[in-house]
Amino acid sequence: MSWDLIDYKHKKVIDKLPIQCKKKYAVFKYIAQCTGLDGLSASPGFKLEMLKGKLAGLYSIRLNIAYRVIFEVKSEIQVIEILEVSKHEYNL
Repeated sequence: MSWDLIDYKHKKVIDKLPIQCKKKYAVFKYIAQCTGLDGLSASPGFKLEMLKGKLAGLYSIRLNIAYRVIFEVKSEIQVIEILEVSKHEYNL
C-alpha cells in the first residue's frame, strides 16, 4: 500500500533549500510514500523524532544540521502531512 504525502503548501520553501537538503527531502518523500512511518523509522539517516511539548503528537526528520521537516501522520487514512520545512532553532 502506498501513503499520500501532502506537501503542496511548502513547495516554494522546498525549492529554495540547499541542493543536499532537496536530495534528502526527495528520498524522505519516496520512503514516506512507499512505507510510511515504519520505513522512516528504519532509516537512521533521518533521525526520526516524536516531538514533545506544544508540538506533541507530531514528528520531525532532519535534512541536515540546520533544516528539518515537521509532519503529522494520520495512520488510519495513510496520510503524512508536512506542516513545516524550516531551519531548526536550537534552544541554548
